[in-house]
Amino acid sequence: MVEQLLVKDISLSFNRKKGKFLLSIADQTIEQNVCEFLSTISHLVGTDVEAHLLNTDSCYDTVRLPLTGSGKVLDLELGDFVRLREAYGNQMFMLKLEDMLLRKGIQSSKTSLD
Repeated sequence: MVEQLLVKDISLSFNRKKGKFLLSIADQTIEQNVCEFLSTISHLVGTDVEAHLLNTDSCYDTVRLPLTGSGKVLDLELGDFVRLREAYGNQMFMLKLEDMLLRKGIQSSKTSLD
């Protein structure tokens, strides 16, 4: 299923109880397991945004993003793609920070509540 999205609100969170990432984009919520999250972030980071910006061909106005396992492929406007890439990057940063703190024996209130 391919969907063309014009997105304003993008939200990404991790539900520890389910072990799933929850992506809210436009009016839909998509669950991803850890492997799907990592595959998506790999695709986001591997996409050359500069090539899309510099190319005047209309096929570079959107970016195709596979969301593996959910059976969906999203075609995003370039601005929405960059916002989604930032959301995934922020989520990865938070996971790495939490991991580092846990390795140092520091437990955040967020992890102790879940």
